[in-house]
Amino acid sequence: MSRVRVLDYGMGNLRSVQRALTCVGAEVEVSEEVGGERLLLPGVGAFAEAARRLGPRMEALRAYEGQLLGICLGMQLLFERSHEHGLTEGLGLLPGEVVPLPRQGVTVPNMGWHQLDGLGGPFVYFAHSFGVKDSESATARIDHGGSWVAAVQSGRITGFQFHPEKSGKAGLMLLHRWLNP
Repeated sequence: MSRVRVLDYGMGNLRSVQRALTCVGAEVEVSEEVGGERLLLPGVGAFAEAARRLGPRMEALRAYEGQLLGICLGMQLLFERSHEHGLTEGLGLLPGEVVPLPRQGVTVPNMGWHQLDGLGGPFVYFAHSFGVKDSESATARIDHGGSWVAAVQSGRITGFQFHPEKSGKAGLMLLHRWLNP
């Protein structure tokens, strides 16, 4: 059984992430400390507030050597910086910036289902107003007023802009793949 630590820094939907991981066979520990073989960085809310709350954990996250998965805001935090509510530095584990979704021609926030271009093309659930336009680590994209990064993979680091825990069987399949590469 895979063990996963879900990082509790006050900005995530911990219960639904915990349930989804348990459903795919993981033993889940929710903790305020960085560590374990696999670490999940959830996130719901604004980038600047998340970075502030992570505060002293930022260096531990940068130094973490296990398998790391960022979900939604958690994925955005993996990048160098965000333009949400001013310029805020992220973890810098992946090159790139988080920028606002376009305000013309599409609904913002982007809340709903999109089919991924990549990762087998499943339909997954999104809820975000900011995203990453370009990343050499992109493994999936969506079209929402332009092409946006939906998932990234770089060595031990994985990120999903969408919510696999809210994406039914498709989301569970993607979490299972992360646990069992």
